[in-house]
Amino acid sequence: MNAVAVIEGDLAMTGQDEWLSRGLAIADRKVALEWDMADWIVEGQEAGYIQGGFDFLGQQLGIAPPRLKAACKAAKQFPPALRDSSVSVEHHAALASLPRDEALPLLQRAAREHLTVNDCREVVTQRRYETGQNFEDDDKDSTLCTLIVRAWNRATPEARRSFMDLAKAAKGGIIDEDEANDAEG
Repeated sequence: MNAVAVIEGDLAMTGQDEWLSRGLAIADRKVALEWDMADWIVEGQEAGYIQGGFDFLGQQLGIAPPRLKAACKAAKQFPPALRDSSVSVEHHAALASLPRDEALPLLQRAAREHLTVNDCREVVTQRRYETGQNFEDDDKDSTLCTLIVRAWNRATPEARRSFMDLAKAAKGGIIDEDEANDAEG
């Protein structure tokens, strides 16, 4: 006699499943709130309320001005109908310098492949290299910081020590390039 036994799994959610489900709902609300903030910034900018610029707004809100500027750019480039709610405003901001017909598929890819914001920035950088285009750089401070970090990472340990000595002596000010060259020689 051949009998087939069917073992049914427990279909009820476990405590961990419920906990994870709540976390996912919180993450969805967080993204929605980020878009609310971004749209609010655009509204204020268009109404002329941000006369002191993003520095003023950053001081009022306790949010770094580059983040506010990036959110504003994302909201302008991606109106509600073009947003992918499964990725953050920061993902959108990272891709906002691309033409929409290139950015939208990349947003879908970011959602599908769970790309980080830095992954998205790298895609944009690679696109710049491929096309030879010089997209507008809205955040020069971040770009310059990245260039310094890259130079630091390529430097020898001795060059790093020399730089740190010069940076300490400059106390956040200008480092004399002649001094740097003298330190090397």
